[in-house]
Amino acid sequence: MATREGPALPAVRPMRMPDRLFQSEEFGASSPATATIFFVCPYSTPIQKVRFAIRRLLRAGYHVVAYQTTTAVFLEPDPRILPKLISQVREDIRSLIARLASQGVTEFGFFGSSLGSFILYNCIGRETPELRWGVFNTGGDIAQGVWTMPEARQRYVARGWSLPLLEAEWAELQWPDFGRLEGCRFVFASSRRDKVAPLSNISQYLGPMFQAGAEVSVCEVPAISHRTAVIVGLWKGPQLVHRVRAEGPRGTSSLQ
Repeated sequence: MATREGPALPAVRPMRMPDRLFQSEEFGASSPATATIFFVCPYSTPIQKVRFAIRRLLRAGYHVVAYQTTTAVFLEPDPRILPKLISQVREDIRSLIARLASQGVTEFGFFGSSLGSFILYNCIGRETPELRWGVFNTGGDIAQGVWTMPEARQRYVARGWSLPLLEAEWAELQWPDFGRLEGCRFVFASSRRDKVAPLSNISQYLGPMFQAGAEVSVCEVPAISHRTAVIVGLWKGPQLVHRVRAEGPRGTSSLQ
């Protein structure tokens, strides 16, 4: 019987992956009356650069655990690093949820931007059922996003990778099995002028979430690029979090 074979993967020299692919920092005090937000920074962005957004969430009354990730996830042309990074962040979130729950904390949400959004996309549902709501500050095809980065693309091409090969390699991350998402609420923030993760592409990612039982909405932010879309979303963080925590109809709206 003939079998269907996937694309042949390039033969590359094995590289040693860094042991720890993220750093984290905790802000504010946790308590049974305070919701905890797991906040994952955009690619190549240290926590220090987004403290303005974290301060706004703290002033809104949240406890925040922030993560920054290694640039090796894209600049080392080894696609094994991304799933390892996601796994490490996910395990850390699970560990912190267990600790905080033992102290009486009952509400956990998230706010992810760009790469951080993709990481958290792979943390919901069966992976971390305690995450009941969250904000995806931009979202799209991770391989296509990497391909828009000239330095990363050149390094992958030099190692024999193409965009179709990379998409195939990360397919399980791009289309995770969420399990059941009943009672979960999520919002995607995006801009139609974002060329990396455009608003028009988000609808294809909503279907699997709807089918799993989640309530999902899309919020358009005023921006002229991916970078400015991320920044606006960060600045509007408290409004986006308030919107997703409040039950409301599905659909697309604008945030000024």
